[in-house]
Amino acid sequence: MSPFVRVVVTAFGVSISAASLLEAQSARPAASTAPRASAARTAAAAAFTPIAGANVVQVTANDYAFEMPASIPAGLTTMRFVNKGKELHHLYLVKVEKGKTPDDVMQWFKSGGPPPKWMYPVGGPNASAGETVFTSNLEAGEYVALCVIPSPGGPPHIMKGMIKALTVTPSGNKTAAPSADITLTLSDYDFSFSRTLTPGKHVIAVRNTGTQPHEFIMAKLMPGKTPMQMAQFAENPNGAPPGIPFGGVTDILPGAMVYLSVDIPAGEYAFICFTPDAKDAKPHLAHGMIKQVSVK
Repeated sequence: MSPFVRVVVTAFGVSISAASLLEAQSARPAASTAPRASAARTAAAAAFTPIAGANVVQVTANDYAFEMPASIPAGLTTMRFVNKGKELHHLYLVKVEKGKTPDDVMQWFKSGGPPPKWMYPVGGPNASAGETVFTSNLEAGEYVALCVIPSPGGPPHIMKGMIKALTVTPSGNKTAAPSADITLTLSDYDFSFSRTLTPGKHVIAVRNTGTQPHEFIMAKLMPGKTPMQMAQFAENPNGAPPGIPFGGVTDILPGAMVYLSVDIPAGEYAFICFTPDAKDAKPHLAHGMIKQVSVK
């Protein structure tokens, strides 16, 4: 199994439907202090404050397709990613060499093997019960957007047609990077914040200082639940979910920096990296890249 295929099979949301998350919440007593999926949606929507000079692109995920432009200008770009499907989705964005198309990506995906040199990840909005607001500086060129979260007991969504070409055209947009109030550093193998994460709105700069790609999924934990239970549930989704996905960032390369706009309620959160290690192919969480963060 190739590293890329391995990570999509173990990515957060394996066999977890958005509907099951909602059902798990509605089944809890009204007086429960557990995070609710509706609260996640409200918080995510409230998080959106336009970044000056950024091109805002609306991306809607359905079962199983992306509604998004076929072409956008290069430069600072904010993706407002909303899932209207019954299953969880994310947008895994890769840049491809000129002449390569979604058909080439699909052919490689079916055949397996190491990721081709003509394709590399540039980051994108990770799965959420609400809206993920992701910002990055996109260079002109050809890209492919795909969703590699599997259906419950089924294949990754890319195999159901959830893949789309994106052309980024040359642009004179030279907008400077947004002003982040907190930095989340992804290293080999840890998450570290430049300061304490507090409730409320934040623009988080996410940078990879490691030697290999990293991602993260953020989930608000149910009372008494742990990040490891969240990770175990992702791989074997039996029973009620131990947390609610609050977005994150799909794989970015070493040296890359992207941005996530959030509005975080108080609570306990899991931060998990499922990216497979370059040496042993185990998910980075197995190397310690899993952390519980208190937001209060």
